[in-house]
Order: sequence, then structure tokens, then C-alpha cells
Amino acid sequence: MNSKKTMEKATFKAACIQFETEDGNFEKNYNKFLSLFNLTENAKLIVLPELFLTGFCYDRLTEAAVFSEKVVSHILEFSKGLNAVFVYTVIEKINNSFFNSVHVVENGNVLLSRPKIKLFSPMEEDKYFKPGSIKDLKTVETSIGTIAPIVCFELRFFELFLKLLQQEAEIFTVSAQWGRARREHWEILTIARAIEIQRFVIAANGSGKMAGCSAIIDPWGRNIAKAYDGETVISAPVELYKIKQVEKKLPLRKVNE
Repeated sequence: MNSKKTMEKATFKAACIQFETEDGNFEKNYNKFLSLFNLTENAKLIVLPELFLTGFCYDRLTEAAVFSEKVVSHILEFSKGLNAVFVYTVIEKINNSFFNSVHVVENGNVLLSRPKIKLFSPMEEDKYFKPGSIKDLKTVETSIGTIAPIVCFELRFFELFLKLLQQEAEIFTVSAQWGRARREHWEILTIARAIEIQRFVIAANGSGKMAGCSAIIDPWGRNIAKAYDGETVISAPVELYKIKQVEKKLPLRKVNE
């Protein structure tokens, strides 16, 4: 990692929006997002739950893709006016296939878009969505640092984190709809990944039927902000210089090995 680059972008406010997405209730979900979005004042990074606009609504995928495309245009405008980076996933239809795609947006542009690679078969994602390839896995440089987006079930696969770390990732975001039955797994894995890779993890999960527990975790594995149940916004300062401090005190690897 370029330490000079990191020091230049030393601190910014990150926020996670957490709420219950209702499958197929597009307008209601969007209105929830807007009301909570108003609570992210001055945040330079805003991370949203997986498919926050539509849910998985397998019986209405085409409609969901059209609605999501319309809202993405609004988010692009938000990002210009607020000088903020947004990370979220939406349903996209490309060449008659559907994808659960993660976007990183800044200053009116989609800087990164890739399909979810690890689809969750217990929820039949693999029957309705086409998976991405490991070749799609990438980081993106933004004004606040190098972001590596992760989507829900991908959290379980350390090899994905390692590959992104080798691409000089500084901030790992996780957009998820992680179920209540596996809440402990979510809490343990988000902390474990931060400890293993010595990076910030900004994890936004759904609530209601989902586990909630969105969190902002520093490179020591400490929750510097955490939600529990309910619809809420959490925020905390992300101090990127702490990455070098942790690596110096506890050297685990050379990033380019």
C-alpha cells in the first residue's frame, strides 16, 4: 500500500444504513432509504444492504431491474451533490440474464460494477441469478481510499478477501441480507475478516427477518459503531492511518506476496 496516499486521505465519516427490505414493495423500500439517508449527514461513505430497493422478488425480476435502474440514476445525482461514495447492490438484467450486482458510485459515476460471485443456494439465488466470475473481483480507487466491495455470502470466503487485499484494498464494504439464524456467524466473520486482513470493514445488513447487526470495524477488529435490531443509521470516523499502525505493531504479511 502507498502510505503517502493513505495519509493524504487520513479520516472520513462512514455510515451504514440498516432497514428491513420488503420483497417486491419497491416504493416503500425506496422511501425507507430516503428517510434514513437523511440521517447520514456529512458521511463520505454510505453502505447499503444487499438489494435494498427490491429484495429478492424472484417473480418480478424484470420489473425490479427496471425500478433499480431508475433509482440508480437518482443515487448518481445524490453522489454529485454530496461528494459521497455509495456502495449497494441492485438487480440488473443483461443479455436476458439477471445479476445481483454491486455498485460503487462517486461523483455521478458508477466506478465499479460486478455481479455477486458466490450465490446463496439455500435461498435459490443460483436458480434466478447468474454468478460473476473470480475475474470480476476487483477494487476501485475513490477519493476516500481504495474500496473492495463484498456481497453477503462472499463474506464466508477468505480467499476473496485475500485476492482483494493483494489489489491494495483499504476499505472492505459488505452489503448483505444475512439471516437471523446465522447472526453469530455474521458478527464473528465480520470481525474475523477485519483482524485477518488488518483493514476496515464497513458492513450493512438488513433488519426485520434479517440479522441486523450492521457494523463499522477497525483493523484491530474493534466495533467502532454497531447496530442491533431495527431500522437505523450508524456512523463512525474511518482513520486510514491506523492500517499502517496495525501492520507495524503486528506484521502478518507483505501485501504483494
